[in-house]
Amino acid sequence: MRPTIVLSNSLSDHRELVSRLRKAGSFAEGEILDRLERGSCAFRVDLSGDVLAEFEEGEVAELTKDLGEFGSVLLEYGEVSCVRDLLREVIPGLSGFLDTNFGEVLAYELVLERFERNPGWDWRASGR
Repeated sequence: MRPTIVLSNSLSDHRELVSRLRKAGSFAEGEILDRLERGSCAFRVDLSGDVLAEFEEGEVAELTKDLGEFGSVLLEYGEVSCVRDLLREVIPGLSGFLDTNFGEVLAYELVLERFERNPGWDWRASGR
């Protein structure tokens, strides 16, 4: 399985995020995971929110405290550069959190700030 990230937003921002993802390239629904293609980049997308079953109770409680009722999207990606470009397009102006699945859960504003400070930021490697 390729690496994944999880994007979580309040319900109003979640609907906007889903809309932006569907418009970010060639989007095709699948039986289990949807597929998003952007140029040479391909993503598998789970819009069902089922990924929350893998979260610990405390993690869900923390997100609920920060976002209220929320939705989550699982994105499977091949290259960090591809997902970085996608995130730069779909998360600006939205409130939410990115779970890198590499030990960090970051507010979208912080993600965008890191991209600005370090355009090659790769959350999979510590110290980058």
